[in-house]
Amino acid sequence: MANKLRRSADFPKAAIEALWQGNVIGAIKVVRQERNIGLKEAKEAVETYIASERALKKKMDQVLATAKQKFIQWFIGFLVLAAGMAYFVMG
Repeated sequence: MANKLRRSADFPKAAIEALWQGNVIGAIKVVRQERNIGLKEAKEAVETYIASERALKKKMDQVLATAKQKFIQWFIGFLVLAAGMAYFVMG
């Protein structure tokens, strides 16, 4: 438990705020900049932090599910539009 508190205290506040807004890429950028580490290490640090915070993990899962749902809706709309255009071009 003390280790978890220490990890949370060491994690950049700006990165935590970015994560709560659903901005994983922004959090990785902040961690890279503040810790002066590479992309892989920063990504691993952010993933570890997310995994250690249940509420944040749940929020990130919801953000991902919403993004997938919006993409599927967009893609279906695109297919309908493409099919309609093909119908008019062929007909």
